[in-house]
Amino acid sequence: MTGKEFLEQYAIIDRQIRSVKLQLDGMNALANESAMQDYLQPEIDSLTNTLKFMIDNGNAVKVQMIEKIQQIENDNRREILIRKYIKLDSIIKISKEMFISRQGIYYHLELGEKEIEQLI
Repeated sequence: MTGKEFLEQYAIIDRQIRSVKLQLDGMNALANESAMQDYLQPEIDSLTNTLKFMIDNGNAVKVQMIEKIQQIENDNRREILIRKYIKLDSIIKISKEMFISRQGIYYHLELGEKEIEQLI
């Protein structure tokens, strides 16, 4: 597994969580508006359990990622990795808030991903 793949795990899990939340919200709305409450309740319960499992899994992955990122010595690089892969901020937002060019952000990301790869 490359450093970038390791760091992108949480973003993938976060997208899956959002998808399940949308499904769950849709099913709850449908169940409340129609007489299908009894029919949809097992599906709603199943999705709720899936969502809880995914959130727990996402939190565990996030903790592993933070532990590895904290081992990086460069403060800017560490902050950029946390913002990009944990907080899921965009490159432009990170660049504006940290007063670093986008090219500089990409430079730190590339070096940080290589450092993470050595740590995993």
